Amino acid sequence: MSTRSNRSSFSRVLVMLWSISAVGCASVSSWQTESAPDDFVDGTRILAELVLIATREQALTGGGLMEGWHDKLLAVGYSDSDIVDGSEVTVVSYCYGHNSGVPQCAHHGHYVAHVPVELRDGLTINDDGNSETVGDLVEVELTKTAAGQLVGKIVRVHRKAEDWGDCRFEFLQTGALSSTLLTIGSVGPPRAFWIECASAESDGWLRRPVRGAPLSATTLVSEWVKLPAP
Repeated sequence: MSTRSNRSSFSRVLVMLWSISAVGCASVSSWQTESAPDDFVDGTRILAELVLIATREQALTGGGLMEGWHDKLLAVGYSDSDIVDGSEVTVVSYCYGHNSGVPQCAHHGHYVAHVPVELRDGLTINDDGNSETVGDLVEVELTKTAAGQLVGKIVRVHRKAEDWGDCRFEFLQTGALSSTLLTIGSVGPPRAFWIECASAESDGWLRRPVRGAPLSATTLVSEWVKLPAP
């Protein structure tokens, strides 16, 4: 399967995960990016793919990733009137699982973010299941609430959905022997994907390894982050 097809397939799985959890039929397995890590710096940016654009109703009552989102927005200074159709989105930067015998990645780096009015009309997403192009690659600025939870805000479209340029999703490469043994044992080899951009470091982005993720034969499962200027 091609990289673009892989990217499309994983993104559609994540949309499905969000949709199932939103209606209360299941919970998202392990949402690792809801709370700020101990070393978090307010204003940190991350690169992530746009996965879902929510309606106001989903943002207020959707559950799943949107559970408590209204209160989080209020905690960082937004008002109820700021929440409208298209103002709240979910994005993803990585996903991994140590056992691919289960249908989805068990651990994922989803973020929920508010979209300023000037950026809403320019966002692109295609979740019809037929397109290899799924969503824009966006820059999300993170703020920590008093309770230690993260609230995102889209501040820039880094790459449009139809052309990610030198950015792509990288997929976990495991050794042939370990993959075979794990598959025979009905466990399945570990799986993971994350965003890679060849020009990220020269643009001031830092690679942040994802804690607990399986090891890759090529590079670490990671996120691209950019710290605020001092």
